[in-house]
Amino acid sequence: MNSKTSHAPIVSGRPMPEFKRIGVEPISGACGCEISGVDLRQPLDEETLAEVMLAFEHFLVIVFRDQDLTPDQHRAFSNYFGALTELPQAPIYDGNRDMQEVRREADEPENVVPSFEHFHTDSPFLRQPPLCIVMRALEVPRWGGDTAFSNAYLIYESLSDAMKELLDGLEVVYSGADIWSKNEKLAPDKRLRLRESHDFTEDELTNIHPAVRVHPRTGRKAVFATRAYFKHFVGWTEDESRALLDYIQSLAQQLHFHCRVKWQKDTLIVWDNRFSLHRGVHDFKYEKRHLIRTTIEGEKPLGPKD
Repeated sequence: MNSKTSHAPIVSGRPMPEFKRIGVEPISGACGCEISGVDLRQPLDEETLAEVMLAFEHFLVIVFRDQDLTPDQHRAFSNYFGALTELPQAPIYDGNRDMQEVRREADEPENVVPSFEHFHTDSPFLRQPPLCIVMRALEVPRWGGDTAFSNAYLIYESLSDAMKELLDGLEVVYSGADIWSKNEKLAPDKRLRLRESHDFTEDELTNIHPAVRVHPRTGRKAVFATRAYFKHFVGWTEDESRALLDYIQSLAQQLHFHCRVKWQKDTLIVWDNRFSLHRGVHDFKYEKRHLIRTTIEGEKPLGPKD
């Protein structure tokens, strides 16, 4: 037998798992897959759920099409991944404190949606940043408005041994404490759409995390240093920190680490917020884009020294 065909194909940096209960079609060689044969309006049996979770762990981004869910059905599916949590900065959806929305009206500028121009992870300033995001499209542009993802495992694995050793020893100060005051100083047409009030204390909005994050089950390492809410590396000046961060951010932009998902009405995406980065692609004008989401509470990030 040819040795090149005797092994499972490599996708998302690892051999392709076997799936028997669900359809799985990789979106790119780097990350992401579309899952078929699952109706998220109904409870999932153990075997199907196990395969969904396997796809989530392997591909980091899983996509379901044509899922016309009520808010309660959205929450019920989200609960398979963990406990729902609030975010201090994200606007809530329809009065539901455990659901958020990402909304840009047809006449609004791009900047109402935070951090769209950079790959980032959501809310890394929390002590337990989100494990994943479960997001569904209510209204999308005819063209454009995709979400792109970058595989943070592959970014780390592409580094030299010396750079890995450097990052393995670094910690990052993240803070969301000043985003409201900074927003107020902007001209009204330049401000982000932020949640107006929250119950988080000042201390809860600033935390220190490892620059390299380790998966608690597999031990696989990924870069966990991104521009959103970044202040500096512990023990480094801001200028030194920015120079290194800019290099890491440039790697996240490289296409061979990416997948890109086209939204359609009732598309639902779950992405691993710990080991992938994401960004909206705001290449549309004069059309509304409205997505709703739940956020799943994560664990305190583990570093190489933990």
